[in-house]
Amino acid sequence: MATCTAPVLVVGAGPTGLAAALTLARNNVPVRIIEKEPQHRRGQRGVGIQPRTFEVFHFLRVPEIHERATFIPLLQEHDRGSLEPLNTFPMAPYMEPTPAIPYYNCKLMGQPVLEAIMREHLAQLGCTVELGTRLVSFTQDEKCVRVKVGKHRDDGNEEEVEEDIDASYLIGADGAKGITRKQLGLTFLGTTREDNFMVIGDIRLDAKDLDRDHWHFFSPMSQDMIALRPTDELGKDGWQFMMRGLPIDLQGLVRDEEALVKCIKDFVGLGDDVKVKEVIWVSDFRPNMRMVNKFGVGRIFVAGDAAHVHSLAGAQGLNSSVQDAFNIAWKIALVYKGLSPASLLDTYTIERLPVIAEMLGFTTEMHKLMFNESHAEHTPNSSADDHGNSNNVKSQFERAMRRGGKLYMLGVHYRTSPIIADEFVSTPTLRPTIVNSTYGDTEEGVLRAGDRAPDAPGLVATVSPNCVYASGPRTKGVAGSTRMFDIFGSTHHTVIIFAPTLANPVVQSILATLGQSFPKALVRRVVVLPGSASEPDDRVETSSEVEKDIDTEVLTDGAGHAYRGYVMEPQEVKAVVVRPDGVVGAIVRGVTGLKRYFEGVFGRMEGMRVAQDDFQVTPSR
Repeated sequence: MATCTAPVLVVGAGPTGLAAALTLARNNVPVRIIEKEPQHRRGQRGVGIQPRTFEVFHFLRVPEIHERATFIPLLQEHDRGSLEPLNTFPMAPYMEPTPAIPYYNCKLMGQPVLEAIMREHLAQLGCTVELGTRLVSFTQDEKCVRVKVGKHRDDGNEEEVEEDIDASYLIGADGAKGITRKQLGLTFLGTTREDNFMVIGDIRLDAKDLDRDHWHFFSPMSQDMIALRPTDELGKDGWQFMMRGLPIDLQGLVRDEEALVKCIKDFVGLGDDVKVKEVIWVSDFRPNMRMVNKFGVGRIFVAGDAAHVHSLAGAQGLNSSVQDAFNIAWKIALVYKGLSPASLLDTYTIERLPVIAEMLGFTTEMHKLMFNESHAEHTPNSSADDHGNSNNVKSQFERAMRRGGKLYMLGVHYRTSPIIADEFVSTPTLRPTIVNSTYGDTEEGVLRAGDRAPDAPGLVATVSPNCVYASGPRTKGVAGSTRMFDIFGSTHHTVIIFAPTLANPVVQSILATLGQSFPKALVRRVVVLPGSASEPDDRVETSSEVEKDIDTEVLTDGAGHAYRGYVMEPQEVKAVVVRPDGVVGAIVRGVTGLKRYFEGVFGRMEGMRVAQDDFQVTPSR
């Protein structure tokens, strides 16, 4: 595929498009992002953010999302017209964060707040959303994508101004009704549940005795239901609501604010004690369960709702969409710079398609449980705790709403990807048992290439003239501790070399090969030595020649979190490659395995060493 220096065009400025644009901008790739709406979107919409997605935002250096997101309130079940609680329970048990899993709980944030945070970070990198700009059509060839867009005029004239844009690549994050997927001719197979029509929206209301400590569900397992979730993002009187199956014109409620308010009052049962101050946003929703047959053609790709839609059950939509965007964007960045062959982009479909297919299957079953469809299968992840226990479930509604386990997405993996290299899973007959689910469960003591890379805090820099300190007090000038997640990032691969000593010949061979092949801005290398319970001045001796040539970070795993998380023994020598998306790309013994992995990503290793300036990235501010 010919090189093109035009910007990457992202169509759609929801969470998917913003994640793609931010990943590209962090990689110093020019990007334009357009949004057909003249103003930024309103509406809380899907609010659940899963632990794996918080990790994506960590790698993108957007900490405010986790900091400002709120925990899920306890759910409270009521009869229609009554505030008397029938059952109160957590949607998911609180999980204490661990050294390997620092984000271990689903939290809530409305999409307007999430998108505003992401736009702010994007603006710091010199990219702003172009509002009122819609995709009209496109063509592509080997050189670039030629795009026609229509832009709203600033003078109030309803007539659009057309603009022709050359783009190196196009990422369609324009939703299920967008033009990208349709014009590419991708199939969108699945079903639409016309009988499960819902109305969702945001309101401000005062309601006597309706507390703000719970997520209230009125008559949840009947054909007609209303749910009210308090959210201070809309104000101290703000609520997100959802209605379904009412014996009235639900579609009419979207257009009739007075009828909507009356319906809420009647259903909650407080009559005039409910004062609706403002209907902020309202929309209808028909559950669709559909997905594309592939995620791109040539230089054009789809992500998020443009590629797959499904039930709200399980809070997987926004999360899988952001992870789509992250997967394709770091790969486009490498291909755009001429560092990787275009074939790398084929792995986007290969990696994401089975993940989305499996997600579509179990969220559909969860949807059936929520809608009380008798033929729904038992879904362990929606009716049990994180360990598969379903004890103390008091009602069918509680069974339908229980979350945890696989829904956290921590076990989502790409073990069968052609660019994954694992020298410790070499027997072909083992493959079926390893990859029977792309939403695999996290399992302590098991880590394979293609899995999520664990975090590990408490890593301490240990370099001093002619020695590497393995434990004990740090000398003047030695940096403080760091963690794996702060070493990883969307702009580079990370090679973690686990070894008992820096002087090990395998370690020296790896470092020499990486030094000859890649600048540190492209492939960061870290040697992690095992911690020690020895005396404070215990040291690992190195020769002056070895020390003189060190051009890498040397860290000691004093607390043992890295060696436990990455399943290493203190005397082992292994190299683990972590991709820009926080996925373990390779687990290998030495240089031969590293070459196999990097040749799969970059197409070659020889001649890859280039000027450091070519790999400047813009840090977060």
